[in-house]
Amino acid sequence: MEFETILPRYGEAFLRLFFPSSCAGCSQILELEERGLCFTCRGNLKGLRLRPSEERIRVLLAHTDEGWALFRYEGLVKDLFHKIKFERRRDLLRVFHDEIASFLCRRTQSHAYDLIAPIPLDWRRRLDREFNQSGLLAEKVHEILGLPLRRGLLFKRRSSPPQSLLGREARRWNLVRAFCVSPFARIQGRSILLIDDIFTTGATVDEAAKTLKAAGATRVGHLALARTYAD
Repeated sequence: MEFETILPRYGEAFLRLFFPSSCAGCSQILELEERGLCFTCRGNLKGLRLRPSEERIRVLLAHTDEGWALFRYEGLVKDLFHKIKFERRRDLLRVFHDEIASFLCRRTQSHAYDLIAPIPLDWRRRLDREFNQSGLLAEKVHEILGLPLRRGLLFKRRSSPPQSLLGREARRWNLVRAFCVSPFARIQGRSILLIDDIFTTGATVDEAAKTLKAAGATRVGHLALARTYAD
C-alpha cells in the first residue's frame, strides 16, 4: 500500500480513538472502514432501495413529463431524513451517494436535460433548517452528471403549512401559485430536471413544473431520493 494512502488511514484511526463515530441507524460505534452507517444498517438501507422496475413514478401529473424515486420512505430511510432535516445532519446525505450515482449512470434519460434545479424551501424554513436538503441533493446530481445547477431558478413565493400536515386535496390547493421563476432565468425552450427529497402526492413538484413551463420550459422531469404512498 502506498505511503500516501496509509498515512490518512492512520490519522483517521488515531482521531477515532478520541472521537469515535457512531452509526446513524443503530448508534453503535463504527469500525474504521464504516462511514455514517454500520455494515448491518447499510444492508438495511439497501433493502429499502426500489427495484429498477419500481423507480419510475407512475402517478399521473398534469405538468411533469417523467419522474423517478430511489428508496421507499420508511424505516431507516425515514429515520435518516428526520436527522437530516431536524438535527441538521447534512453529512448523512453521503450515505446515499453511491445509489444516486448508480442510478444516474444507468438511467440515460437523466442526461437528456439542459439543467438541474432543486425544489426550494420558503425563506422561514430555510433559515430555521440552515440548508435546503433538496439543494444538497441537487449538488450531488450536478457533480455526477456535470449538468448546470441553478439553485436560484425557483423561489417559494409565500410561506405555507407543511405538506406533511395536509390531506391530498389540501396539498394541491396549499401550493397554488406558491412558486415563481427568477426574473434573471433564461429557460425558454430548455428542459429541466427538478430535484426533491421526498415524493408523496406530487403536488409540490407538479406546481413547480407548471410554473417553469409557464415561463417557457419545454420539458420538466423530477428525481426524488425517496417516495411514500401516504395521503
